[in-house]
Amino acid sequence: MREMRPSDIALYEKVEKALSDVSSDGWHPGLERVSVLLEALGTPQAFPAIHLAGTNGKGSTAAFLESIYRAAGYKTALYTSPHLIHLGERLLVNGYPLPPELWAEASQKVAQTILGHPWLSQHRPTYFETLTAAAYLLVRDAKPDVAIIETGMGGRLDATNILPDCRLAVITPIDWDHMAFLGNTLSAIASEKFGIIVPGRPAIFSDNHPELAPEFRACCAAKNSPAYTMDECRIFDAETSLDGCEFSLTTPCGTNRWFSRLLGTYQPENASLALRATEILQKDFPVTEEARREGLRTVRWPGRLEVVSRDPDVILDGAHNPHGMKALTDSLLALYGKDRLLTVVFTAMADKDYAGEFSYMSSRLKIRLICTRVPHNTRCESAQVLAQKATGYPFIDVPLAVEDPVAALEKARGFSDPVILCGSLYFIGSMRSRLVSSDEWR
Repeated sequence: MREMRPSDIALYEKVEKALSDVSSDGWHPGLERVSVLLEALGTPQAFPAIHLAGTNGKGSTAAFLESIYRAAGYKTALYTSPHLIHLGERLLVNGYPLPPELWAEASQKVAQTILGHPWLSQHRPTYFETLTAAAYLLVRDAKPDVAIIETGMGGRLDATNILPDCRLAVITPIDWDHMAFLGNTLSAIASEKFGIIVPGRPAIFSDNHPELAPEFRACCAAKNSPAYTMDECRIFDAETSLDGCEFSLTTPCGTNRWFSRLLGTYQPENASLALRATEILQKDFPVTEEARREGLRTVRWPGRLEVVSRDPDVILDGAHNPHGMKALTDSLLALYGKDRLLTVVFTAMADKDYAGEFSYMSSRLKIRLICTRVPHNTRCESAQVLAQKATGYPFIDVPLAVEDPVAALEKARGFSDPVILCGSLYFIGSMRSRLVSSDEWR
């Protein structure tokens, strides 16, 4: 893989603009537009796929699956969102992003198809629909043995949910998520996520809310799809450190002890879901125990409890909702204990429940809080507003407001305590590009 150059980043940005220029604004439910677009493009999505939906953990689970199958010798494609630094991260083939020139060709084909199609030119697809169509063109041309596809939002009406050769639907933990679009009950949200289940093909659910299991099984039964839940498995003796996590897992196929390089008390759950998925698909895509071990050992998932430097530790994490903050807090407790003072550099989009995040982290950890913002992002809450809101919670010292994120990080490093950057994936992406060499994109 060539080193990422500024010209590559600029070309990826041109691709984004080209797709945006032919897209409608916002999110408009429905699969009609993307279905018509994909048909006009020659149905590029007819590749063997594993499809993932869920509220949290689907990116990590997808990364585990891709890493295992690549370790087993399969040619893989991995489509995820959002990206942290550049568009190319969203689609990896055999673990690497494609050259931006290929993205430019695919985006041009999508744009020309939309502008030259009487119906599509009047009913413009959304940006994520055009992006997914371009990605599916690239996956088709790459000819992978298996493509791991993560939904953008929801499932039933998500632009990714047109996969005629989906071998397995994977449902990761479900929680409160995009209620304005998906519904204001867990059952309604789950129904949208379960919408990726394909008739006659198996599906597995993490079963983090057991009360949703009957709904999952009913959905599978209605589609004549074999149903699997993780209550058939047991995770035990989990340990986490700055080197990774170890855990034991019992499945219907036996008991083993595993190691993953991804940090976090929640990663054994994600890794176990991926391991069980490979067992279910053993006839489709045979893998050895050795490949599973190698896949877990070498997996990468940037910006999610990622240690980017030591002395002091600097950790990036994309937690941006209360459920994600709970997972981050639990992991930090396991790594450092409840008495270690941590410095958290935090920012959030104005429409997020950052009060819920403040409440959870301040009540369980000893935290010195520095609030900042993502430059030039109009959705981002100001550092001053965040710090003012945070004063009502039991942080150590008065929360600070440092508008410039680089200055905020330097301020945090000056305290010599472990530094945690979190609150927004936009923030993590912008800071990771400064903290990690450009050729270490993932």
